[in-house]
Formats: sequence, C-alpha cells, structure tokens
Amino acid sequence: MEWPDEWQELDFDLPEELIAQVPVEPADHARLMVIDRQRGSIEHDHFYNLGKYLRSGDTILYNATSVEERRVLLKHGDREHESVFLRRVDNAVPTDNKELWEVLLRKARRIRLGTVLHASRDPSYTFQLVSKGEKILLATAQPLKTKDFIRIGEMPLPPYLRRPAQEADRKNYQNFFSGQIAQKSKILGSAASPTAALHFTTGLYEKLRAQGVLFLPVCLDVGYGTFAPLQQKNFTENRLHAEHYFIPPETLRALEQCNQRRIALGTTSLRAIISYLKTGRSEGETELFLKPGDKISGVEGLITNFHLPRSSLILLVAAFCGVSLTARAYRTAVAERYRFYSYGDAMLIV
Repeated sequence: MEWPDEWQELDFDLPEELIAQVPVEPADHARLMVIDRQRGSIEHDHFYNLGKYLRSGDTILYNATSVEERRVLLKHGDREHESVFLRRVDNAVPTDNKELWEVLLRKARRIRLGTVLHASRDPSYTFQLVSKGEKILLATAQPLKTKDFIRIGEMPLPPYLRRPAQEADRKNYQNFFSGQIAQKSKILGSAASPTAALHFTTGLYEKLRAQGVLFLPVCLDVGYGTFAPLQQKNFTENRLHAEHYFIPPETLRALEQCNQRRIALGTTSLRAIISYLKTGRSEGETELFLKPGDKISGVEGLITNFHLPRSSLILLVAAFCGVSLTARAYRTAVAERYRFYSYGDAMLIV
C-alpha cells in the first residue's frame, strides 16, 4: 500500500534493539515523554512522576478489559498449528452447547474443512474447522471461559516480541485495571493487552488518587487485529477490525459532571470514548478508524506507548497530536533510545 505523502513523516526506521522484549521493573520506572500540544514542547521524565503533569480533578479513563490466554496450540495428527482465539461469534451457534470462534490459524490452508483439532495441552478440548473464508471459524465442543483458556493457552504476546510467552508474562502482560467494571458481563475478554496500563503500580495508582486524580472505567475488548498491517481497503472503507466496547453508566454520569481534563489511558480507551461520542451508543461494535485530519473532541489528554510505523495506532496518535509534532516525538524517541511497543516506554500528550 502506498503511504500518503502528507504522512511520510510517520514512516520511520526503528532499530530492532529498541523493541522492548520484557518490561522494566518496577513497571512505573518506564521512561515518560511529555508532549505539550499548545507549546509544541517535549520533555523527558519517568512514569512514576506522572503526577507532576496532572492536577486535582483530572480524570483518567482506563480500559478495564481482561487479557485472556488466547494463544492456543492445536494438533491435527502429528502437526501442530498456532492459533489465536479472537472473539466469540454471536448468533451463530451451530448446535446446542457449542460456540463459534473467529480465530487466527497458521497454515489453515493445509487443513480441510470439517477437520477436528485438539488442544495440545489438553486433547479433551476439541475444535472443528467450519470456515476458511474471509474469517476462519472454529466450532467448539463446549463453551470456552477464562478458566478454559488458562488450561489450554498462553498469553497472546504481540508477534513482534518473537519469543514464546513465559510464566512472568501472565502477570506482566495482564492489564493493571483488569476487570474493574461492576457489570463484568460486559467484558468479553481481550486477545491483546491495553499496554498503556502496564506502567501502573499499586503505589502510583494510590498516589495519584490521593492527589485528587480521578479514575473512570471504560471497556474495549482488544482484538489481535490491532497488530495487523494497514491495507488499502482500510482507507477505501474507512474502517478497521471490529472490537466490542462498553461505557458503564457511572462513567457516563461522571463525565457529564467533569470540569477538568479527561485523559485517555491508551489508544483503546480513546477509541471506546470516541466511538460512544460519535454514535451515542454506550455499547456496541466499533470499526472506528481515526486518522490525521479527523476531529477528536471530548478528551484533552492521552497516555500511550510508542507504536509501529505505518500503523493505525500511530495514525490515531497523529490525529490527536498532529502529524509534525508526532513525527518529531518519534524521531526524538529513537535518538534518545526510548523502548518501543507493548513492554516499552510511554508518552503523555496534553
């Protein structure tokens, strides 16, 4: 796909050694780049000093989704196939007590329709390949819940980490704010982490609350499509992969009374809030594709990690921050050896 001329600044070479393979310890010791949109300034700090740049009454909107262990190795005969369970397909249950799941499945072309596959870790879990079209669908022999994925799967680390998930990733890659919504039935579970929240620790969270910073939950169940490269059809159709979002009633009520800055913790939280503001629906599927030139209102700040070049996420950041300032921030991040992607460093844009 040809990258538009006006966005050429957002295409850059990233040294591989800047891709963080593991998080810093403790998590809030990640570096923090602070960007002021009005002044066009860039400062350097650490995430544990986030409170220096916030004031009493500021509201952080965090994503409360839970990351499930959706990377599952499936066996067919003596062959093993890597899969990632993306989402349950509603209103498409083939028979009683079964579910349909949309999945990513490596080498699916080599598997015939109707083939039954078994989970490598527990062969009692079986899945039948029922579609290899635009979407790959597996029918389960039983409904799948979080406890089942714990038995048969592992954390679905991003493909750019290029390593198997480790025991430490069960904690490190899990959302700090996991499940903090009263209506937990509205959380369907994620196949990727809302990584801006990975920088939080209990100590920092309590310190910010004591400072008068408010925290409000939203939910966007993150799909693995967040890592998919952009294609021409994304621009032609002006949409991305679909993801479920939910804004709790208590969050909506609090936002109506908010008279300080609203700061989205991560691109997923921002996508959920803007989806609500554009549609007026507090729950649904969003295919929102935000790009430079799109108007973003209702949010005055964004905390986010450093993203892939030529990705939908960097375009979203540029829609909020502006192309030139975003490009300068990324050039600075490379020059200053910031750590990139899920386990990397963070930026605060105000």
